[in-house]
Amino acid sequence: MELKKYLKSFIWFIIPLFLIILIINILYYFDIVDNNLVKYLKIIAILIPSFLSGLIRGYNSQNKGYINGIKLSLIIIIIFFVFSLILKSFNLFDLIYYIIIILTITFGSMVGISRKTN
Repeated sequence: MELKKYLKSFIWFIIPLFLIILIINILYYFDIVDNNLVKYLKIIAILIPSFLSGLIRGYNSQNKGYINGIKLSLIIIIIFFVFSLILKSFNLFDLIYYIIIILTITFGSMVGISRKTN
């Protein structure tokens, strides 16, 4: 049952992430946005799904939203880390992304559990 809740939160992370990245790539392909703006949009693209999945996870948890957010972020980071090792080498920018994911999902889960109690 608990795994199902984490899977639901993971889906709320992956689907918006792919949609946002797809939109960014289409805008870049048609020269609507330049390369400098794409760098910032990629960070925003990771923030929105991270917060959304943390919010869903926090809302579905009974207590201690930050612990559930950390668990979810570690699951996501492990999956991303494996893919980054397979597809390319690990670098400092990946570490920054992972820290952003941890903080944003944890914050989102804390907001989610506080919204549940209100």
